[in-house]
Amino acid sequence: MIILFVLLIHTSYSIANIGENEKAIDFSLKDLKGKNYRLSDFKGKVILLNFWATWCPPCRYEMPLLDKLYKEHKNKGFEIVAVSLDSNPKNVNDYLKNNPVSFTILSDREGKAGYTYQIVAIPTSFLIDKNFIIRKIYLGIISEKDIKKELEKWLKK
Repeated sequence: MIILFVLLIHTSYSIANIGENEKAIDFSLKDLKGKNYRLSDFKGKVILLNFWATWCPPCRYEMPLLDKLYKEHKNKGFEIVAVSLDSNPKNVNDYLKNNPVSFTILSDREGKAGYTYQIVAIPTSFLIDKNFIIRKIYLGIISEKDIKKELEKWLKK
């Protein structure tokens, strides 16, 4: 029985191979208006996939930086897909009324995408290139200097 448990745990984590230089895993979630999106809808652009929540102070701190970054680079083939892990989308809507952003916000209230990407702390972000390959993983608040350097590199390719 213990061996079966270990095999099940091992299998569940080996299903999703999430790491730098690995292919991003597609998922489907709805935005706050109910429109369905797939991560692959943005393939061909450099994507910053960000996992966050309204109850997370570092996540809230990071949002204005992400919005600034998006506004500076959106016309160069850059997209931010921010996945809220809030269990209640109303909290996200309330937050965004006072702190609007220009990029795509998706709701993962059941935690499916968070589980797929093995999110253990937030904010966590994945920089995904135009070919849908994860190039950089950021745990915690993103440094503006670091993300700009990486972003410029992958936008040029």
